[in-house]
Amino acid sequence: MCILSQIQLIIKMKNVKKFDAGSPGFLYSAIVAFLTIFAVSGVSFPKEVSVLGLEITTALSTGGIYAIISVVITSVAFPIYNYFKGGGSFTWLGVFGKTSTWIALGNAAVAALTTVGFILPDGTVEQIIGAVQAQNWMGLISVLALTIGNTFIRWIKEQKPA
Repeated sequence: MCILSQIQLIIKMKNVKKFDAGSPGFLYSAIVAFLTIFAVSGVSFPKEVSVLGLEITTALSTGGIYAIISVVITSVAFPIYNYFKGGGSFTWLGVFGKTSTWIALGNAAVAALTTVGFILPDGTVEQIIGAVQAQNWMGLISVLALTIGNTFIRWIKEQKPA
């Protein structure tokens, strides 16, 4: 390997974004996925899961420990506690049999990919899950090839050293 290629490789390695679990987008998606699992089990939260996720993410980013504790205890912990205290149950089939769970988990995975620079267009996860649910295999192939495939090719090209 020539010196120029080594220098280009070192520069490329310094510019690669490492996975950051502290990324606000990833945190939001992970929190929403977590809350969605409980919501589809039957837990009634005082607000929409997406709103709660935004509130928790905002509290985490501002660093207000009292705000975090307040939101998590009042809006998340108490509803979950009350659900199970009232005889509610948690079944894996009940959770993973819901489309909203797969969309939330897919969005969390997409957010993780975003932290390394692989950005998919909005709605891609919903298109994939909708195609699988409707058993529209040609639609699924279309989304995988055109949307994800093109995005992946562009991402690979961006990763190549100049």
